[in-house]
Amino acid sequence: MRRLALAGLVLVLAQPAGSAVCAAEDAPFVTPQQDVDIRYALASPDPSIPLQHQRMRWSAATRRQRVDPEGSATYMITDYRAGSLTVIDQARHARTVIPAPGTALSEPGQRAAGNWARGETMLVAGESCTVWHTHDSDGRVSDVCYSEGGDMLQVMQGDQIVVRAEQVTHDAQPDTIFAVPTGLKVVQAAHP
Repeated sequence: MRRLALAGLVLVLAQPAGSAVCAAEDAPFVTPQQDVDIRYALASPDPSIPLQHQRMRWSAATRRQRVDPEGSATYMITDYRAGSLTVIDQARHARTVIPAPGTALSEPGQRAAGNWARGETMLVAGESCTVWHTHDSDGRVSDVCYSEGGDMLQVMQGDQIVVRAEQVTHDAQPDTIFAVPTGLKVVQAAHP
């Protein structure tokens, strides 16, 4: 379950809560502007917990995201147009549907609302990105490195890198990877 909690970080992290809207040129794109496949390493604040890895795929045309935590029989498909997140548990042949997180998800071509301060430019996984100083959805100060096209490549909180892209591919993502398998039993969410 910890892996699923970390997985939701990918697009929701940089949606500042309760922030004033800033000028477009003073904010990044925080939603990928094109299809992308990113493999991430995620660190826990607890140093005794090893790095977790996950794969995030995004379809810009359909505004769908798939997150596959490494070594897990469970993955998530979020359909931002439909406003739903489906957790698929392959081991139990089950699915659970809950509302999609990140109601403030920026539309394609729209820069993020909120308070952002531009930082340095760096390379992460061979991709150029700009560090933006902001607050995450829980109000913690975060330094998030976004590519010009809205790909989140690194997140730092305090002195710790909590999310870092390891591999980025800008290939078209086929609809089939975002399709919820048929024939799965429906399991109600414990806390919708």
